Amino acid sequence: STSNTQLAKEILRLKEAAFYLGVSTVTLWRLGESDPRFPSKIRMSARCVGYRKSDLDAWLAGQEGNH
Repeated sequence: STSNTQLAKEILRLKEAAFYLGVSTVTLWRLGESDPRFPSKIRMSARCVGYRKSDLDAWLAGQEGNH
């Protein structure tokens, strides 16, 4: 089983995810709204969402073939 600290490292908060992808938080939000292949947000609490790093990696890998 995965420990909470390991899980926390695996999930990037919005700002971290945007930085990781090299986009603004607004662009990250737009991608989530407009790209059906973009990973789903994970709700961590009532006011906090994030993305799985592995999901972002998989999405990025899929983008490389589209350019």
